[in-house]
Amino acid sequence: MRAVAIAYGITFVSGLVLAFAGITPQTHHVAYPLLALHTSAVGVALALRVVDTTRLSVLVAIGVGIWLLSSTSVLLGAQSFAGWVDSSVFIGITLILGRLLARTSLDTLPASASTYSTFAQRAIRTHRNA
Repeated sequence: MRAVAIAYGITFVSGLVLAFAGITPQTHHVAYPLLALHTSAVGVALALRVVDTTRLSVLVAIGVGIWLLSSTSVLLGAQSFAGWVDSSVFIGITLILGRLLARTSLDTLPASASTYSTFAQRAIRTHRNA
């Protein structure tokens, strides 16, 4: 699936960039998990933009795909089996954040602004009629 490849690829490349920058879990106990979470969420958001949907089934497919692809770390001995199973929580949080990022745009008018506009127009009409 293309979305899984995009999300996993961005996560993998961002992990390499963090490693080359010297940001590792051993040296940056707080910054590394936050940066990894953020870059992974951006990867999921970009993948959702590419497939142009935010349906739950697509989101679950991306999560399962990333989780299965990350099993290679167990096969290579970089992660324990229990750690891989525990990573499902991190992947779930990443999917939620990525979904929230996917449909956030600065070029759309927020619903509260249109509601305020309607409220203001009604107030003006009521004031004129009085």
